[in-house]
Amino acid sequence: MMTRRYLLSMLSVLPLILAYDFLYFVLHRALNILLAMAVMHVVLYGPFLLLGSWLLYRPIARGLGDPHLVPVALERIGRLTWNSTWLAGGVGLLMVAMPLLPALVLPELYAGSGAFEVDRIPIAFVLAAIPPGAYIFCIFPAFVTHFLINDFVLDLRARVYAEHGYLSSPGRKRIALTILAVLLVLAFIPLLLVVLELAVAADTDYAQFTQMSPMHTVIIDRFVILIGIVYAVVLVTRSFTKPIHSLLGVIGKVKRGELTARASVITDDEIGTLTREFNEMVKGLEEREFIRATFGRYVTPDVARAILERRINVDGEVRTCTVLVTDIASYTTLAEEVGPREVVRLLNEYFSVLVGIIQRHKGVVNKFIGDSVFALFNVPLDDPDHAANAIRAAVEIQAVTASRTFSGGRRLGTRIGINTGVVLAGNIGSTERLEYTVIGDAVNVAARLEQLNKQYGTAILAGETTVKLAGERFPLVHVAEVQLRGKAAPSDVYGVGAQTAVPR
Repeated sequence: MMTRRYLLSMLSVLPLILAYDFLYFVLHRALNILLAMAVMHVVLYGPFLLLGSWLLYRPIARGLGDPHLVPVALERIGRLTWNSTWLAGGVGLLMVAMPLLPALVLPELYAGSGAFEVDRIPIAFVLAAIPPGAYIFCIFPAFVTHFLINDFVLDLRARVYAEHGYLSSPGRKRIALTILAVLLVLAFIPLLLVVLELAVAADTDYAQFTQMSPMHTVIIDRFVILIGIVYAVVLVTRSFTKPIHSLLGVIGKVKRGELTARASVITDDEIGTLTREFNEMVKGLEEREFIRATFGRYVTPDVARAILERRINVDGEVRTCTVLVTDIASYTTLAEEVGPREVVRLLNEYFSVLVGIIQRHKGVVNKFIGDSVFALFNVPLDDPDHAANAIRAAVEIQAVTASRTFSGGRRLGTRIGINTGVVLAGNIGSTERLEYTVIGDAVNVAARLEQLNKQYGTAILAGETTVKLAGERFPLVHVAEVQLRGKAAPSDVYGVGAQTAVPR
């Protein structure tokens, strides 16, 4: 299918050439020359161009049929436009040269053509006719072929990307140079040819070999060229708008949230470079969304969004924070009784329950340490009711874990310690690896309160600062006044809620 389209594209300028033959020689009343020129152009342009085009495209077609050769084929596709342009120009030069040979070798071919008898045409006129002939039969067909095949290559590259997933590399072509070439071929050169033809006509007696005036001859040439220019402008416009429309289509997909969409790099100019940069941007958005989704498994979507949007100071800040630490009772014995894989399944199911509860109460799971969960409230996002929310989360965790079984029908008793205090929150670690966490005495106290549950046979213990901030909204029981390690004065410790005995 694509092979046939390529060959037809290469042959599509032949109607323009035949149209020029028809208009020029009919208006000059030289039908025998029209027939000779038309036959010669069809015979030359057809076989020579088809053979050359087939040789150019055959390796590409073969490469696209073999997945291992697609990169090689893509490289040849990048050169196809210019190779086709040179081929069309070369055949055009042959067509310019061929009419001169019969005039020199077989002048009787033009016999009977009246005003077109070769021996009556001045040599200056013959020489002056070569530039317009070179333009009409060589330069202009090559120009049109360039944009025809460029249009074909755009679709071919898009198809290669859709079928094989290969993106073309943008080249060094410049749009400004393309526009300059368009102005040169479609405006400047035709203007020079008009000046040349009128200058030659001023020094030549046209009446001795044609019944038409110089102005009529120039008008005929310009009319045919105008038809070609309209055709060329359409092709030039398509070469710029097609990749832009392709990019706009993918932009629309990205706006709808399809971050896996990629635009095919189908041009080797600045638009191609823009497309590749757009793909890199979308890739970055996809990676960021992946990070957001992954991070969102441990924190609420609001927290993940705030951190990624740099609305949270990760370099370090002093915050008041409520820390919640959990631990599974008799975990060491449990780990010895079951295999490693069963332990992993058990912990994953258990942690999934705890993470959901903590996030519902505006907490952030900062890390997992063995069978323990380390959660933060009021860090990194502000939560004026952080102490109460931490207690609510603890009560729900204790209630859920005490009333259900986990993998293998096992019950997991959970001990929880809660404490509120001033901490330093920020990125902690080395230049190679950082972790967002909090450090401070409040963290150590929460961990010690969790351990004290073993001593007092409780499930949840909270420090006095947490209890003061939470107010009287919970059933709190003063458990003891304890001397915590590292503290100068004893601290009051409170049990929270209807305590359920947890194995020690």
